[in-house]
Order: sequence, then C-alpha cells, then structure tokens
Amino acid sequence: MINKPPGLPFVVVFSAAAAVLLIWASHPSWLGLETFIYGIPVGFLLFVYWAIRITWADYKGTAPDGTLNRSLIPWYIAGVVLLALITEAPSWVRFTIFEPSMEAYIKAVNENPSHKEPCQWVGLYYVCDGTRHQDADTGEEIPGSVEFAVRDLFLHDDKGFLWLTSGEPSEGVDGGNRYSHLEGHWYSYRWEPDW
Repeated sequence: MINKPPGLPFVVVFSAAAAVLLIWASHPSWLGLETFIYGIPVGFLLFVYWAIRITWADYKGTAPDGTLNRSLIPWYIAGVVLLALITEAPSWVRFTIFEPSMEAYIKAVNENPSHKEPCQWVGLYYVCDGTRHQDADTGEEIPGSVEFAVRDLFLHDDKGFLWLTSGEPSEGVDGGNRYSHLEGHWYSYRWEPDW
C-alpha cells in the first residue's frame, strides 16, 4: 500500500481537515492565528505523509500512469481553502445565508427586551445571551439594539454579532468587546481581555 500514491482515503481525510478550517473561519471575528495554529501542524503531517507516499511510489516505479494529476488533488483543495481564508469567504457566505434567521432572532429579542433569550440555533449559528447592547461609556441600553454571542466548535462564546440601528458601538479602553463593521446595521465582535 505504501508503494502507491495516496488515493481516495487520503483525499477524504484532507478534505475533512479543510472543512474544519472553513467551518472555524466562518464564525464571526475569527482570528487567522487560531486557524493556523490548527492548520499548520495538521497540514504539515498530511504533507509529510503525502510526500513519503509519492516519493516511495516514484522510487519503486509502482505509480500507475495518470496518477500524478490525481495525487495533486490535495494541493488544489489547499489552494482553494487558502484563497477562501484570505478573502474571508467562509464568514461572508455563512453570514449572508443566515442573516434572515438572525433578523428574526433580533425581532424576538426586541419584543421582550427584559427577557434574556436562551441558547438556541439561529440558522447554523448557535447563539446565546441575546440582550440589548449597553454603551461602554454610560452603561445605558441602546433601544433597538441586540447583541448576542455565537459559540464556536470548542463551545467558546467570546465572539458574536451586534445589531445597532444608530451610531457606532463604543469599546471599553480596559478590554472587552472589539467590534468590526460588517454591513448595514451589523457588527461582529470578539471579546479581548486587557493584557
């Protein structure tokens, strides 16, 4: 088996690792560093395995004709994933698809602002703690605004979305949520401690 180039099982494992990267990158305010901390070791191990199999098959002369192009499929997948990560396509696609579901969630929160919404699936986001956004300077709730956390693959909820109908979100100087404008009234946030 080692004397043949990697085949379909390897492509399946490689595709699964790529899918985990893309899912991770589809969360709001993802950090590329987190993704590459996972991606570099896993990618390196898969590359070493691929290189050993290709080199050994070439050395033994047991590679069937035409397998070189099929053996390069993982490289094509890696290129597409890298392009997607650079352009932030996973987060944009996921946000765009599930924006109507999130708007329905915002409507539910605004109908009863004193009630904290429980954790639930909104589209393919697992959201928690839907409440009104509080101004970091004054501590007052901003009417019509909704802020909610999104849990990632490891159940961390330090990222989320903010719907703000007027103005811009204020950030505390001593750590807290850091906001990025997405489109319209939408912002994504990531909680950052004061180091």
